[in-house]
Amino acid sequence: MADPTLQQPAGTADIMPGTPDFDAYPVTETIAAAKTDGDVVTVSWSDGLESRYHAQWLRENAADPETINPLTRESTYDLVAAPDGLRAASVNVDAAGALAVRFEPEGHETAFHPGWLRAHDYSNGPAAAIDPVAPQVWTAADNAEPPSFDGAAVLTDDAVLEDWLTALARFGLARLRNVPAEPGMVAKVAGRIGTLRDSNFGIVFDVRARPDPDSNAYTSLALAPHTDLPTREYQPGLQFLHCMENTTAGGAAVYVDGFAVADHIRKTDADAFAALTTIDWTFTNRARDTDYRWRSPSVVLSPDGSYREVRIGGFLRGPLAIPFDDVPRAYRALKLYSRLAGDPAFQQVFTYRPGDLVGFDNRRILHGREAFDAGGGARWLQGCYGEREELQSRLRVLARNRRLQ
Repeated sequence: MADPTLQQPAGTADIMPGTPDFDAYPVTETIAAAKTDGDVVTVSWSDGLESRYHAQWLRENAADPETINPLTRESTYDLVAAPDGLRAASVNVDAAGALAVRFEPEGHETAFHPGWLRAHDYSNGPAAAIDPVAPQVWTAADNAEPPSFDGAAVLTDDAVLEDWLTALARFGLARLRNVPAEPGMVAKVAGRIGTLRDSNFGIVFDVRARPDPDSNAYTSLALAPHTDLPTREYQPGLQFLHCMENTTAGGAAVYVDGFAVADHIRKTDADAFAALTTIDWTFTNRARDTDYRWRSPSVVLSPDGSYREVRIGGFLRGPLAIPFDDVPRAYRALKLYSRLAGDPAFQQVFTYRPGDLVGFDNRRILHGREAFDAGGGARWLQGCYGEREELQSRLRVLARNRRLQ
């Protein structure tokens, strides 16, 4: 376990050093030997793996009070003030099994926790993923309904909360059952993850038919699968919908993994995929009191080609503003994507029960509904938005707390 003091008092070389964060790192492999040529430190592990670390990288990530604030775990190291010609002059494995390094010309001596070093080995393949749970695409054949958990337990039990959030991160969608159907409860549940996001619809918004709607969501119309607020530069990363009441005919919920649809097109229609990922659509919010606009491709990729987000919203599309010759390609590709998103093979379709609360990644999962009879009963959902980074942060802290127990 990491020493929270971040330092080894004089004469206590048999105490494992701290780490430059609040986490705990098990020592699964010990350091068998270490050497340096000045620029690079090479560590040989007990399982035979060899790891290499640049001297500058080690110096910046030293876990001592001269480099890291022991209270905040934020760096105080000034790269500009660092001496030219920095090198690791000598290395050895100390009595605790840590890597001890002396840096010259500053003469700084420090030690590195072996569990932390092994976890941050960047010399053997790509660095570890920043997110604790990798996304897994799905179709109706994989998941007919969302993975579901006990909503009452999520409010008090961190183990159940972690299970729910792990499923949410992996599949982009996870449901709670039996959450008390009380106004504001959706914010309380989402608050177990982190800070909520406000919008022009309010922190908590009511989704039900209104006589004077400012969004198609507040009617009884069918809604094609879409993401919320593609009109924003940074559309909300998470959305939560809590069923308070549902006695109408129709109105079944529809959920689609937008990454799965994009992946299908990627494998079957290269030109359509290129259009989806490079041609900007205009998204506009045509409300009476607000005017939000943003341009983006429908499918946004990360630099490594993985899926970052989708932006799909038929009732929020504005006029295309792209080169003339690109218009046919843009429409063909979006029509293909939308047709697949409407195919039952990609959809989860289910009826909300009072007490159901669905959390989903709004930058990945498309949601919609079938039309319902606004005059024959009541359909009332409460919703709120959050962010992906709040989910990932909470998962890291929950996992850390488990390791520290």
